[in-house]
Order: sequence, then C-alpha cells, then structure tokens
Amino acid sequence: MKKYTDIAEKYYRDVVGEMRKVSWPTKDEVKDMTVVVLTVSGILALFTFAVDWAINAVMGQIL
Repeated sequence: MKKYTDIAEKYYRDVVGEMRKVSWPTKDEVKDMTVVVLTVSGILALFTFAVDWAINAVMGQIL
C-alpha cells in the first residue's frame, strides 16, 4: 500500500508537468479579452435592465 505522501508527491509532480504544457496568454491577449468580457457584460446588463423596465411598465398598466 502506498503512503499518502507518495500519492501526494506524484500528484504534485503531475500537476507541475501539466502546468508546463499550458499555453499561457500574453499580456496583450489578457487585456483584449478583459475588454471583450467587460463589454459583453455591460451589454447584457443593459439588455436585462431594459427587459426588466419594459416588463414592469407593462405590469404597471395591467395591474
């Protein structure tokens, strides 16, 4: 039976090996993707606000 420390050590070595294989983005790519995420989030927030406002207006007329 393997010791817990042997299992943990193998796991750690595997994680380090996999992390070396990762293709990390450049700073410019991170900045660009951040702008995309913030823009899309803002658009969705405005859309959600507009739909909520419209539903409240309609419900206000009905009730």
